[in-house]
Amino acid sequence: MITIQQKRYQRTKFINSANLISGGTYSAISNIEAYFNLISVNDELHAENALLRSQALVSLKKINGEYFQVNDNLFKQRYVYRIASVVSNTTTKVNNFFTLDLGKEDGIIEEMGVISPMGIIGIVGAVSDHYSSVISFLHPKTYISCKLKSTGVAGILKWMGGDITIAEIRDIPITTQINNGDSVLTSGYSSVFPAGIYLGKIRSYEKDLENQSQKIIVDLKIDYSSVSKVYVVENLYKSEEEELRQKEIQLSE
Repeated sequence: MITIQQKRYQRTKFINSANLISGGTYSAISNIEAYFNLISVNDELHAENALLRSQALVSLKKINGEYFQVNDNLFKQRYVYRIASVVSNTTTKVNNFFTLDLGKEDGIIEEMGVISPMGIIGIVGAVSDHYSSVISFLHPKTYISCKLKSTGVAGILKWMGGDITIAEIRDIPITTQINNGDSVLTSGYSSVFPAGIYLGKIRSYEKDLENQSQKIIVDLKIDYSSVSKVYVVENLYKSEEEELRQKEIQLSE
């Protein structure tokens, strides 16, 4: 117990100081509570986004052609999204990887795609019971099938090393009209990533007359150094799609 036996102004000074201390304490407590509430809200938003992505038309496969049947399913689920936290991440090496806190026991298998709200993260390369290693987009072996939003023309997006904020598109025909600032999206041509995921915008381009193609520089939307939450994408039709592609290869030999 603190006893005050001083003049009025001293008592007033003590009371004001005590109020300041308690007020600061309550403010700190309030800030801490707000911080953890924010984390909770953020986790809920990630869960909601995963659900919305799973329910979006791009994640569904239409059945029965153009016909609609009452009391029948018009769409079947094609993509499922699982929320994962980034345990570790590299961005300054030649070969970069992410480690996620989901593994075999969570339904993760090799070659699943990994995305964030900002773009492509990479592809699952190895899995243990509780963790998975993701080959980052910032890796020489990672290629993304993409398309230009304005024309729909497809190409291959690849990080060329060095600057982690840019990538290049190759194999775009020299006759294709290119517009600086045009959006670059996933094409959906692979069995790994859904179509329409935003990757970045065109910064510049130049024509390659020898190969009759164009080299396009893309500003990536995602900041790979600050990724904390991601979605692991499961294509429920992946095996069927790849089996068909293998048959096409055999038929062309």
